Amino acid sequence: MEALVYTFLLVGTLGIIFFAIFFRETPKVPVVKGKK
Repeated sequence: MEALVYTFLLVGTLGIIFFAIFFRETPKVPVVKGKK
């Protein structure tokens, strides 16, 4: 079970970091289509 928790935390952290970097370095990318 610990492996699953560690994997979940790792994926979550990487996802958040990637999301932050992606939206911070390229704010002119037309990805905000679903945002209203």
